[in-house]
Amino acid sequence: MTDAVILRVNGRDWGGWTRVQLSAGIERLSRDFNVDITRQWPGEPGSASLPTRIQKGDAVEVLVGEDKVLTGWIEATPIRYDAKSISMGITGRSKTADLIDCTASPTDFDGKTLHQIASELARPFGINVINQGVPTTRLQRLQADYGETVHEVLNKALGLQQALAWDDEDGNLLIGKVGTDRATTALVYGENILSCDTEQSIRDRFSEYQVAGQRSGDDADFGEATLTMLRAHAKDPRIRRYRPCHLPQSGNATLASCRERAEFEAQQRAARTEETTYTVQGWRQGDGRLWQPNQRVIVLDPVLGVHHRERVISEVVYTHNEGGTLCQLRVAPEAAYIPPLQEQKSEEDDFF
Repeated sequence: MTDAVILRVNGRDWGGWTRVQLSAGIERLSRDFNVDITRQWPGEPGSASLPTRIQKGDAVEVLVGEDKVLTGWIEATPIRYDAKSISMGITGRSKTADLIDCTASPTDFDGKTLHQIASELARPFGINVINQGVPTTRLQRLQADYGETVHEVLNKALGLQQALAWDDEDGNLLIGKVGTDRATTALVYGENILSCDTEQSIRDRFSEYQVAGQRSGDDADFGEATLTMLRAHAKDPRIRRYRPCHLPQSGNATLASCRERAEFEAQQRAARTEETTYTVQGWRQGDGRLWQPNQRVIVLDPVLGVHHRERVISEVVYTHNEGGTLCQLRVAPEAAYIPPLQEQKSEEDDFF
């Protein structure tokens, strides 16, 4: 394999894997890897001892050729065998995996930017946070409740600015908007696309979305009357049969926020229908760069009726096995990956 995968552990490089899978994406927060090496049963002619210097919990860097793709920790070393052979695997995740698994310290964030909140949450884990274009607006009243993981608290903050969080090859936490990079190679039917997999499902789509919210009233405007007044609608013209979806709007809602939520649901669910996984040969684009998540890519696929349309790569899976060296790219329109906008709480919300 041209792009040999190396695990750098304790100052030593390990390679020669029979199976490799490396995954990265904008909806997973942490990259992961899984490699296998197969040997004959110990004691048979030509057998070699399995690595013993790699331990669970060791720091690891994963490289593809000269390019680092992951910095994190080894989490498991599975061993499987039968009467004829024995195989050893090594799996791990990025440094940001601790943000998914671990509990955040109960904290009340008030008047801090998204970058400041993310930095405070990640600091105890030694993880650096890089701003990739999120606003510096100060947010109000974000609470990290007892028992919530860092990821759960971070998601509440991200929803206030419709931002994403993902990791890079150095184990840093990135916060930014959808599609902050651009691929140099297009995905083209009959050229570099080897296969396509898409459900094209409308199961989660509806003909009409109605969002109802409640706001604080006064002596003449309260209770059910207030709730009834705040209703907004959006339609999906592609769903022609009657399929209503009613959703509550949390917080001290406004008619505008209900309308935005209804339109968001219609647009995102429609965009999710177009989510597609393409498989291409090799892990690199035409300019030699690795395919990366959050890149905008041009797709030409007449089978799906996609003619020179821009899509966002949400997930990249690099694989190597007996079937060759392949890259799976999950793509969809930008709207599919924009998180729902959450309303900031006001002082009045504590009374409702």
